[in-house]
Amino acid sequence: ATPKGPLDFAKRELAATGNQNFGYFAGGDPGNFSTVQRIDYSNDTGTAAAKGPLSVGRMQLAATGNASFGYFGGGHPGPKSTIDRIDYSNDTATAPARGPLSAARRYLGATGNASFGYFGGGAPGFKSTVDRIDYSNDTGTAPAKGPLSVAKVRLAATGNVSFGYFAGGFPNTS
Repeated sequence: ATPKGPLDFAKRELAATGNQNFGYFAGGDPGNFSTVQRIDYSNDTGTAAAKGPLSVGRMQLAATGNASFGYFGGGHPGPKSTIDRIDYSNDTATAPARGPLSAARRYLGATGNASFGYFGGGAPGFKSTVDRIDYSNDTGTAPAKGPLSVAKVRLAATGNVSFGYFAGGFPNTS
């Protein structure tokens, strides 16, 4: 990978999502940031632009989205069940909180497709729960769907139109 324009400063434990034109990075540590930064794929050498903040600062969160919206869920301190939605057509406004996850957690993974977002795994303890956000009705509590095969934390996820894949992380070995 070739280095490109930086974020405003070094962060860890943040989350990212995007659409065909922009990438959005939010949260992070040190400091439980509420900051949202946008990179422009057509000019990826400049410093990421500051955009509207998350509703609450946090780290150890996960993100997914579709062509119109980005969803940042969970995190720490807490853990949190909060899901914030970034509207890509108005990305300078504070991200409103949408329906929460079924349980508060951090160190989770997320993926999605055009219709749904999935948040899986996490802590405290070791979770195998997978929550689904329906993008067409994102104000209700995200219902729990089929669990992961192994409860784990600090995992990553990706997917396509038909499937989501959760991998890596630390499984509960106790």
